[in-house]
Amino acid sequence: MSEQNESKKHKNLQKAYNLSSPEDNVDFYRGWAEDYDIDFAGVMDYILPYQVATQFIKLNGKGPVLDVGAGTGLLGIEISKFNKIEMHATDISEEMLLVAEKKGIYSKSIVGDLSKGLPILDNTYNGIVSSGTFTHGHVGPEALFEITRILSTGGLAVLSVNSEHWHSLGFDSVLEMLKETGLVANVSEVRIYGDKCEADTKDDTAYLLTLSA
Repeated sequence: MSEQNESKKHKNLQKAYNLSSPEDNVDFYRGWAEDYDIDFAGVMDYILPYQVATQFIKLNGKGPVLDVGAGTGLLGIEISKFNKIEMHATDISEEMLLVAEKKGIYSKSIVGDLSKGLPILDNTYNGIVSSGTFTHGHVGPEALFEITRILSTGGLAVLSVNSEHWHSLGFDSVLEMLKETGLVANVSEVRIYGDKCEADTKDDTAYLLTLSA
């Protein structure tokens, strides 16, 4: 890889981490959508979608499944390798969803802002998954209430949360509030990037949060 492309990759990742509003996200990912899979996921050996998918399948997650912050469909692809279940996608970026739609893994796409509430009825999905949405400059712990609103009784959610983001925004306190409603929650730590990643962020981790309704 040329030094110019390497520099571009790191700048895009840093810009993504520095996003501070829904509008920033829409504008940024509009320009990155077509190149995201190669420019970021491929080069960075981004294994977080695989981590979420394997946890969801291991815990016998059922459909229909909503992929929250689906982006270009990397998580949907991983789940489809294990199980051909019905999956829908939602993301704040219409351009990212358009890329995901081309992969033929989602039967429905919904443009929406998780932080402002999704146009989805209560108790709609038996499974909810998310990879890379709860991270720097993106979505905070308050969005977990929206996740649990649309999760059906007996459903399962598996969500990745950047470890640094988890501690800085106080996910623990929100998780305790959710547990008081009867939700069962478990947390484990996983790597975000694989062995091929050579970036400064190669050792970054995420928490896998599983919620059972």
